[in-house]
Amino acid sequence: MYVDSFMELVMLCPVCNSRFKEGSCPNGHGGPYLSRVLVGDCEVRDFERFSLLTGTVQQLVLTSIEAGEGPGYLYPLLLRLRDFGVLVCS
Repeated sequence: MYVDSFMELVMLCPVCNSRFKEGSCPNGHGGPYLSRVLVGDCEVRDFERFSLLTGTVQQLVLTSIEAGEGPGYLYPLLLRLRDFGVLVCS
């Protein structure tokens, strides 16, 4: 698993809200676990390319950046946006 200092994929226990990277809940709760992506200090720099995304996806990305975390399925998209220079993380 690729780990970035500004974007990190973690698992979330739905029972106790513990976050962990691998394995199972540190408090011993069983799954299924939720995947979450933690977003550090990122901002949209290329609004022209960003506008090519659908409105729903734009809203998901902006909400995740603002909240500092988002659903795990956004992780590949956020990495791709960062790699293409649409998102800049410092």
